[in-house]
Parts: sequence; structure tokens; C-alpha cells
Amino acid sequence: QGAVKLRLDVVVPVITIPTCLFLATLGPVMTVLMLTIMPVFLLWFYRLWKRNTKRERTLFFYSWGLMSVVTIFVVFESCVVGFREILLWEHLLLLTAMFLMFYNFVRTKLNVPYLKSSKRQKNFEKPNQSDRRVVYTDENVKVSLEEMTVEDLSESDVKWVDSRPISDGKLVTWCHNCSLKKPPRSGHCNVCKACVSVRDHHCVWIDACIGADNHRSFILSMILFVFCGYYGAHLSMTTLCTPKMYLDWFLLPNDCRFLYIDLQTSASFVASCYAFLAATCMLFGLLFQFLLISQNLTSQEFHIASKRNMLRHGLCATKNVYNQGIIHNWFNFWLTGRMDTRTSVISL
Repeated sequence: QGAVKLRLDVVVPVITIPTCLFLATLGPVMTVLMLTIMPVFLLWFYRLWKRNTKRERTLFFYSWGLMSVVTIFVVFESCVVGFREILLWEHLLLLTAMFLMFYNFVRTKLNVPYLKSSKRQKNFEKPNQSDRRVVYTDENVKVSLEEMTVEDLSESDVKWVDSRPISDGKLVTWCHNCSLKKPPRSGHCNVCKACVSVRDHHCVWIDACIGADNHRSFILSMILFVFCGYYGAHLSMTTLCTPKMYLDWFLLPNDCRFLYIDLQTSASFVASCYAFLAATCMLFGLLFQFLLISQNLTSQEFHIASKRNMLRHGLCATKNVYNQGIIHNWFNFWLTGRMDTRTSVISL
């Protein structure tokens, strides 16, 4: 039936991550060296692979992230738990959080809100009265949802933050790739080759677009990832190092002189360092998402606003027609899924 064709973008992270983490157990210098070289090498390989293959879509980062989580989890269960210092409720709490994290990641990946084909799309040709309402009004901006879908709208008339691009001085409301009229807040993904409702961004770590239907599960999975990373690292370090109680409440590592005494100890330490670094990187992305949600803004709208010089202090978008106050924005995000600006979608 022919030879099995291996995908380098999948195989390289699967081999590189365990190898580098094993070499990192040889000593403190190797730990710092491997945790620095590993991401640099992987990113270099990805750039080289993409330049040679010319592919837009890849499972490279998906493989990197999944292999990292699996490796850290295996080391934790086989090495850290093996010391029998972790309490049962602490272990169960971490396992429950990891289960919920994977559950939300799967929901995020399966519920991408792709827009309908233009042959069936009628909701923008004949908008309802509720769609005509003014979504935002101030002294300078008065715009309705119907106005925001008008074709051939010049750039000078687009005084609000819009997720759709501006080309040749006009707002692009028609997607020639998908053959559909793009509603407000939507965006075309060059990786997924489809338009997405209330598109935020394409997450390479799960190889899926984030939009109206899966943004909440995506945020939950990020929160749980940060929690698992920090809590797992804390349990590991308080197991490996002689802990000390502070303020009769906080248990923190104190004596860490024997981290490389054997393979079990050093592997646990390296895995906890890697988990801490991964959680910290995720935390920065999570804080950025919190900033956007507080303004009822998507990453794509933030990017467009940056290009059009519509950001204040580089963080807050001006003329944001969807911003109705931080409390209402968070309420709208968690309880209604931004229903006031959503459009009809289907999952392909």
C-alpha cells in the first residue's frame, strides 16, 4: 500500500521536546541551556520548514503544545507523585483541572463558527429591525449595524473600529474567497480558508480559529492551563525541596540543594521549570485577552485599529462601537456570547 509518509512538522517536536528535557536533567547549566535552545531550535526549524513547503496550515505548534503537556504530565505522575509527598486532594484537584482544560480545548477546536455560504446567506441581504438598531452613539460616531454592511463604503466614512480590511480606500465587505458578504466583526482566515463570525484570531497551538461560538471555552482553557502549570510546578517544588510554612498558610520550597541527586529528582525539577515557563507565556496571552474583553474588542479589531492609528496609549481602541462599559462587556461575553453583535453561523 506504499510507505507511510512522515510529517516533519509533527515528528520534529515529538522527538525534540523529550530529548531536550532529558538532556536538561544533566545539571543546572544544561537545564538553562536546553530550556533556551529548545524553543529557539523549534522556531528555526518551523521557519525553515515553512519556507521550503510554502504551506499555510501546519500541525507543528499543535504537536509542540500537546507533546509538552503530555511529557510534563508523564513526568509528574511517574516521578513527582512517586515521592508520595502530595496529598490526595491536591492530586485530584490538579487532575480535575487538567481534564476540564482538555475538555474546553476540544470544545474550542470543534465549535469554530464558520459563516454560511453566500448561496444560503440571506440574513445580511434583508436585515431585521433588530439588526438596524444603533449599536453606539456619541458626538462623532452614529452608526447602525445596517450601515456597517453597506458596500463600497469609503475609508473616510468608516469612523469606527471595524474588523474588516480596507483596500483601495474602501471597506471590504465582500469575501471573494468564500463568496459571501462579510458582516461586522467577521474576518477571513487564510489558514482555515473560511470566514469566521466575530473572529478573534487563529490559534496555532490548537490549529483552529477563535470566534463567537468558541471564544469562551478558549478563555476557560487558557485559565485552566495557567492554573495547572503554576499549581503543578508548586506541588513539584514543594516536594523536591524541603518546604517551609509562611504565615501559617503558604507552603513554599526552602532547601533546594539536591535537585540533581538522581534522575527522578532532576526530571521532576526540569519538568516543573518547563511548566512554569509555559504557564507564564500563556499568562501574558490571557492578560491580553482580558484587556480586549474589557473593551468588547477582538484581536482582529485591535490589529486593524492599530494599523489605522485608532489606539490610545497603544492599548485602548477609540471609536469602539461595541464598548458599553467594562461590566456590561464582561457580562455580554460570558452570558450571551456577544449576542448583540453576532450573526447566523454554522459549524462545518
